[in-house]
Amino acid sequence: MKASLFLALSAVWIPLAAQAIVNGRFATAPFLKGVVKVNDDCTGALIGNKCVLTAHHCLAKNRLGEVMLPEFKDSVVMESTKKIKMVSSFEPGYSDKRCYDLQIAVLAQPHNLGYNLTKNSVQGQSVAVAGWGFLGDYTIPKTLQFLQYTAKAKFVPSEGIVVPVADGATGIIFRDSGGPLFVCQGDKCFVAGVANGKAKGSTLVKTEHLWCDLRSNWAWVTEVVKANCL
Repeated sequence: MKASLFLALSAVWIPLAAQAIVNGRFATAPFLKGVVKVNDDCTGALIGNKCVLTAHHCLAKNRLGEVMLPEFKDSVVMESTKKIKMVSSFEPGYSDKRCYDLQIAVLAQPHNLGYNLTKNSVQGQSVAVAGWGFLGDYTIPKTLQFLQYTAKAKFVPSEGIVVPVADGATGIIFRDSGGPLFVCQGDKCFVAGVANGKAKGSTLVKTEHLWCDLRSNWAWVTEVVKANCL
């Protein structure tokens, strides 16, 4: 993908066929180890060799604290006790409404698990989300999940990336702020956005999930990654 930013020699490629929590199945493949918990309410994605991409409001609640890496027990992803401290963070100027809630934190130790980012448009694309959130009716709390949306993503200039959710409840919709939105090409996926919440007008019966579009601050993301994350 020409518009992707290669962030690490050991970048994680995410096969869609891998067993993760997709419509209820538990994650059993280590490809999800690039997704971290920022705190009890937030998720982040490892990028480069020593950074995490998340939402600004997540770090505001966890000012330069620690992120927790996933652990695997009998190949199943479990809530982690492994921690890496954040030592500094960077945020854009928020002049673009499409990406008002974005932050990159630098970690104390390198992780060598960085995902690839992309600035390609997600309009009309199939997208997937990963997060330490509740799935559907909140019966699986604090579990790392990977979900491919059934609806296609759309781009709304005033908001960013919007993904309709058919029944208003399906999907990772709680405690996944800052988590990565993936756009996939074949069996490879790239991070295209950061979870911000619900779009305007969302209700319990008609929900649209809202994502910060990395394209809107691509120059800033590239600069920070090259200076601090490789």
